[in-house]
Amino acid sequence: MHHHPFWNSHPQHPMRNGVQGHVQTDHQSIMQMFINLENQITNLVKAIETNNELLRQLEQKQNQVVTSGGGSVIVRM
Repeated sequence: MHHHPFWNSHPQHPMRNGVQGHVQTDHQSIMQMFINLENQITNLVKAIETNNELLRQLEQKQNQVVTSGGGSVIVRM
């Protein structure tokens, strides 16, 4: 089983830099938030693609099991 390092590779965006949890909304912070968001979406898409590939491989293996036997083959779902 693969462990995908990108799930934990993005530290949380530091929202509470100011006094009493004041949210920074300067241009730099907003750009950084968008960059982080874009990275997370990219990683999400990669994970989904990996997942789909694994599902496709499982499906192929199941098809091989069903078609290769001559007798009654029980496939456990």
